[in-house]
Amino acid sequence: MKYLIQGGESTERLQLLLQLTNIESDNIKSALHDHFVTGHPDSVAAIRNEVKKSNLSRAMKRIEEVAGTVEQIKELDWDKFKPSKVA
Repeated sequence: MKYLIQGGESTERLQLLLQLTNIESDNIKSALHDHFVTGHPDSVAAIRNEVKKSNLSRAMKRIEEVAGTVEQIKELDWDKFKPSKVA
């Protein structure tokens, strides 16, 4: 499942998600920014940042996994605030 939207993410959100990964390459981080924040297609983001598309694809898959985990945590936390059903 896709949790991140091309061109629809904030810089702050992407930076926080990156903190939960072991992605260290500045070029990969910039390519992820170009794709998820700026909205460039992944092939363009890879070329602009001089990274192999396969490496960018791997990083995109990892950041999606992390975003999915964050969403699962949010669901668990949200359940605490939902009114309980009284029989």
